[in-house]
Amino acid sequence: MTPKNVYVVPHCHWDAEWYFTCEDSHILLVENMDYLLNLLESDANFSSYTFDGLAVVLDDYLQVRPENASRIAELVRQRRLYVGPWYTQCDSLLIRSESLIRNLQYGIRTAAQFGHSMNVGYLPDIFGQHAYLPAIFTDAGIDYCVLQRGVYTDQIRGDLNFLWRAPNQKTVATNYMYYGYGPGKFLSADADYLQHRLFPILQQLSDMNRHTDNLLLPCGGDQVLPNAQFPATVKALNQRDTPYHFTLSSYENYMQETWSAQTFDNVIDGELFACQKSRIHRTCHSTRYDIKRQTWQTEHLLLDQLEPLTVIANQLGIHWPQPLMEELWKKVFSSHAHNGIEATNADPVNHNIKHRLISVERSALSLINLLKKKISHGIGRQMGQNNILVVFNGDLNPLNRLVSAVVFSQGKHLSLHRGETRVDFTLLNQQMLDGGQRVIVTAAGEKLENVDNYYRSEILFKAEGINGLGYQTFVVGEEESGSVLTRCQRPSIENDRYRISLHNGELTLENLQTRQCVNNFLSFVDCGDNGDEFDFAPLEHEQPRVARNFTLIACEVSPQVCRMTLEATLTLPQNMQQRLAGEASLPMTIQTTLELRQHEEYVRVQHQLENQADDHRLRVHLKTPVDHPQYSWADQGYSLLRRDSVSPWVATWREQGFVEKPVPIYTLENSVVVRNDQHVFGVITRGIKEYEVLVAENTLALTLFRSVGLLGKDDTLWRPGRASGINNKVVETPDAQMHQSMVFEYALMMNSQTDDTALFQASHHYREHYMTYQLQQLNTFEERLERFTIPLPDTGIAPAAAWLSQTNPHILLSMCKPGSHAHELIIRVFNPTDQPQTADFASPQALRFSALTLREDTRQPITGEVVIAAKDYLTLAVESVAGGRHD
Repeated sequence: MTPKNVYVVPHCHWDAEWYFTCEDSHILLVENMDYLLNLLESDANFSSYTFDGLAVVLDDYLQVRPENASRIAELVRQRRLYVGPWYTQCDSLLIRSESLIRNLQYGIRTAAQFGHSMNVGYLPDIFGQHAYLPAIFTDAGIDYCVLQRGVYTDQIRGDLNFLWRAPNQKTVATNYMYYGYGPGKFLSADADYLQHRLFPILQQLSDMNRHTDNLLLPCGGDQVLPNAQFPATVKALNQRDTPYHFTLSSYENYMQETWSAQTFDNVIDGELFACQKSRIHRTCHSTRYDIKRQTWQTEHLLLDQLEPLTVIANQLGIHWPQPLMEELWKKVFSSHAHNGIEATNADPVNHNIKHRLISVERSALSLINLLKKKISHGIGRQMGQNNILVVFNGDLNPLNRLVSAVVFSQGKHLSLHRGETRVDFTLLNQQMLDGGQRVIVTAAGEKLENVDNYYRSEILFKAEGINGLGYQTFVVGEEESGSVLTRCQRPSIENDRYRISLHNGELTLENLQTRQCVNNFLSFVDCGDNGDEFDFAPLEHEQPRVARNFTLIACEVSPQVCRMTLEATLTLPQNMQQRLAGEASLPMTIQTTLELRQHEEYVRVQHQLENQADDHRLRVHLKTPVDHPQYSWADQGYSLLRRDSVSPWVATWREQGFVEKPVPIYTLENSVVVRNDQHVFGVITRGIKEYEVLVAENTLALTLFRSVGLLGKDDTLWRPGRASGINNKVVETPDAQMHQSMVFEYALMMNSQTDDTALFQASHHYREHYMTYQLQQLNTFEERLERFTIPLPDTGIAPAAAWLSQTNPHILLSMCKPGSHAHELIIRVFNPTDQPQTADFASPQALRFSALTLREDTRQPITGEVVIAAKDYLTLAVESVAGGRHD
């Protein structure tokens, strides 16, 4: 009988932080890497070692041991040490798809600088796999994928090797680690170990690999020291009379040799989130809401505002510290590691993650301020004006919408002009600020001089005709011309599309154009959470507490915007003991603001609350007009994914040996919708990542937050067995109880017909790609760098400009950043529809387009139309060509 070939892959899985901190991990990394380098250099029989598919470990290690860079490079070039293609092992379902791509780009680039980036998209431990990863890997030049988690047993169909296919139909050769990344961690030639542990595993792997004799045996674990005995152990195993031949190898070699010898035709499609063999922890996506919200905000600033603004600045020849962008992104990646952003971590770790994200936010805001100020100063110089308001469009689509801005004035009255045209606006809020004092230096010494008080005003106005990657200038005056939000007595608000009314404490939502109406459409539902940071666990037989009766605080209306502010109160148990006793003594008041802006296709919703209760889960229930919705569609990457509202596995999950209950609770990147032939109801969120469809109630439930106090816990109701992760110590996490003030924001859409593109457009619109800046001399505190002297342009800048627009509504922007030189930009655009779409680009300049791979190192000139396939994306380098025009 031909022996089975067992590929023994020495590796480690490297969590930078978890129940331990990054400081702990960095010290351990230096010790382990010192040992590993010596081991590989001294023992040629130790053929290779895989460092978790990461490149960040190189940067971290070389901060302490810079003298070892050449040693690492030599081992990487020899394929003795495998690093990359990731920078960090990020969660793929809780971050923007663009962040996922950037992580891979930085990982490949960092590893390639040392000689080689592993040719395997390695996914050993993240809690669910992004549907577009096959396409992303392929586009980045990666031929193979090795993963754990997310695959149902009946999807395997006789082979652990299969083709994984993305929604755009691109595939990657993939191996599923059925026993995870550690079945050979304690590899030994001991007879008892072989009989009772190793051989049963290898027999099962043989049974599940019917079309190859090659078996993959990962031999590693979390933060493990390389096992120097592996070469001797493999030699000893091969001296035994067994049906297996063992070889020290790597994931890359296993995939190359296995797939070159055999074609595997089983295809598995899309997102992978099965929890049959490996836990997937579907409900950790609402744990520690603070870092979920902060991640959304930080990514939004980088992707939707800062990077497009740097493109505009580059086109104008504005200098800025470009190398900072790499450091900002790397700091973001360090916060996206799977036990980090998934929030299954200790309190000090969560504190570090949040601090890193806030630090990036501050730097991004400072850079945005710097660029806006430089550009606006040049515009003011050319116009001869020192009180202007500039609106920047960071999108490719022309900007025609209501925008908000903060302006300062000496008096209460304001006016806004674009050229000779007066621009109507709504005064949302105004307050008088104390001018304070300034210090005057005189011959007699310092003298304090009072400064006049002035006004800070928040306004809303229509910005029109600002083409893609452009800006437009308005002049701020001090004449009365705007409308104000006025209080009204009637308990309802409406615009040209929606009406929201309050009657007997219950809210009704109407679409005035389609005549759809949903009564009692919004309520809050709270229940006990007897789980841990990894998983929600309900209390059996508990009746949730519901708040659906609202008290009106205020209704404010104007021609452009109207708002309704409400309060609802839940009386909660203070802790689990009270909850189990049926007691409730702690009121939690939730303030809700509903806002309608003229011509917007959605309702803006904001909830504010302060939580002081322990061990509970709060959701908002949104009643829909869709009767018994059997499916939901949520965005992931570049299209909508359809999910079952009722899991077919739930009824018999214990009998089928699922490691946790396969509840139909899902993640969304930005939006989710339920629909049928008559109705569409959708939600677009800002940092809320978890939802469930309650079929019998026609309800879409968003999880606002979970409140728990333990990192891990044994035998929870939906997850039997040991605690996940560290299971021999109770790690208390009081900060995860979320005793803090929180804000939740999302938007609602209700229509009779809305295609996929419309939902993506609304999501894109709600994220807001515009920025505003007032050049003025009254206030130096609103933006981060206003008080400081910086080098400003000494030449004038035109008061309006635009560089690149795209007007096919079915094509949207994913990313826009500077290219390799001043007159080049790189964009990623996508088509969420089922049909190919042709981009409709326009520019005042002649442009040259080239298609890029995700590595951005291979260019293919495009001479004809730019066509994007169905549910696909395209990365383009766009370069100005002197002396011509393209439109």
